Amino acid sequence: MVDYLDADAYDALVTAAETYRAALVVRLAGEAGLRTEEITRVAPRHLREAESVASARVLAVPATGDGGNGGGGEAASAPPDDEPIDRETVVPPSLAADLDRYATSEGLRESDPYVDVSPRRVQMIVSDTAARAAGLTDAALGERVTPNLLRKTFARRLLVDRDVDPRAVRDAGGWESLGTLDPYLDPLDGEALVATIAGEDGDEAAATPTETAVLPGFEALADPGSADPVAAVPAGLTEADRWAEAWVVRRAVGSERADVAAAAGVDRETLADRGATAEGPGANAIADGAPVATDGAQETGERPAVAVPAAYEGVVHGALCVVAADGDPTDEAERRALAALGGCLGRAVTADRWRELLHSDAVTEVEFRTTDEGAFLARASERLDCRIELASTVDVDDDVSRAYLSVDGAGPQAFAAVVESAAGVSDFRVIETREDGCSASLRLAGGSLVRALVDHGATVRDASAANGRVRVVADFPEGTNVRPVANGLRDRFADVRLASKESVARSPRAESSLRDGVADRFTDRQWAALSAAYHGGYFDWPRGSTAEEVADAMGVSSPTFHNHLRKAQRALLDGVFEEAAERSVRDGEERAVRTDG
Repeated sequence: MVDYLDADAYDALVTAAETYRAALVVRLAGEAGLRTEEITRVAPRHLREAESVASARVLAVPATGDGGNGGGGEAASAPPDDEPIDRETVVPPSLAADLDRYATSEGLRESDPYVDVSPRRVQMIVSDTAARAAGLTDAALGERVTPNLLRKTFARRLLVDRDVDPRAVRDAGGWESLGTLDPYLDPLDGEALVATIAGEDGDEAAATPTETAVLPGFEALADPGSADPVAAVPAGLTEADRWAEAWVVRRAVGSERADVAAAAGVDRETLADRGATAEGPGANAIADGAPVATDGAQETGERPAVAVPAAYEGVVHGALCVVAADGDPTDEAERRALAALGGCLGRAVTADRWRELLHSDAVTEVEFRTTDEGAFLARASERLDCRIELASTVDVDDDVSRAYLSVDGAGPQAFAAVVESAAGVSDFRVIETREDGCSASLRLAGGSLVRALVDHGATVRDASAANGRVRVVADFPEGTNVRPVANGLRDRFADVRLASKESVARSPRAESSLRDGVADRFTDRQWAALSAAYHGGYFDWPRGSTAEEVADAMGVSSPTFHNHLRKAQRALLDGVFEEAAERSVRDGEERAVRTDG
């Protein structure tokens, strides 16, 4: 077995890079499989779009040359026909984006190498970065980290973690034979051999490839030019010969009624005549929150079909239904692929609802209250005669959140004694102690009322507890029927009642221009890391929590937390400085207009 870096150690190495160029050096070896000298030769002209898969990028690795423009003159837009190319390798989207961003920021021509240093300097960059990472984290790094070790990590990740065909790994990394890759692979035991050799019928799998049948749906959903991704998914699926019909059944916010939102291969009147919205696999998928298959039913024209929920974070918005064209029942692989597509569709619906809320002129403001003794914040506020404000919640996983609280009128010891005995509450941590209160965080299992409202497409404006009563105020898109939402919340949280509902004009302070400008730059984990660090006091001086404490509270390793936090900070600063630059340009244009006038 060869030496390699595990995921945490590799993340720590990338995070420890002091410069953009150092990070690219590490990633070109660890994620594209480049050798030391190859890193110094690749240039922007060697990176191209793949023709077969949308958003994939291919990097041509020159066999010789210095990656420059060959003596000056105009830079070529692509590798010249006579330039010897050793091989091509696939570059992950995030690395490709960083290469593009670096080339732009450094003003590189198409033929200028990304890393214009000697191979020896590349080795020193990797070594220095590893030493820095070892000093910042507990990861097992140091002198053993070399570009060659990063290539081994590249091979190991593809072969073992992603189960990529060894022939593809051999060609991507430029290894001479499949035998060279043997040390990177774990030996197979008997059961693994059975699953590989005897467990699959290759002819049947080749006859109906799942990728070919479901991929057009993913492509339609991801198409940035689609005016309505939800409508595009059925149309995309029916492009595959496997499916004769496809439609999306969607529920309005807070409504129990479902309607056909989009259909392909069948008209809505036919679906209405079959009762496809009220009965059948679509209705069952919505009710069960799980895929439902049938070999034939009235609602599907007596043909094999499968319906999968369009759901996100436990909220089922509707269902995606497909009908087989060839009369063959759906298999497990197809159902899994369609279930993944349904999850992506559910996320898109949630994003649409958040966007609708963001841009609407009026909202439906609702207030929920509970005085149940089982609500630990209500009990604590009553027993300690204090006021508790929920500053933020950060998702740890699907069922666990970390809540950040500000307490006025009670000290941390008294507050901890009351809340730690509550069901689902654990890992109480003091962030700051004040003369009249404290700031603290705690772990919540089983979700929270705030998180449930956000998953339903709401924006929570206020969450607090005082005098034994919890009060949560949230905004829904105008016209939302919130009664079914309230009923669903009562199924999960005891004694929750809808206290008020009214249509109000959107508050001008709803979202700042800065947050509007950068919110879409963050991934979910980057936003969670930034929120946890902010509310955990990581940015305070003196710090309320160390990075290791915040990472532990989130249930991730310190290198992973640093990785997400650093990228989130970069996204935040990009938004600040890009906005400043745009404002400067606008001011200059306005001054020019005034001068010309």
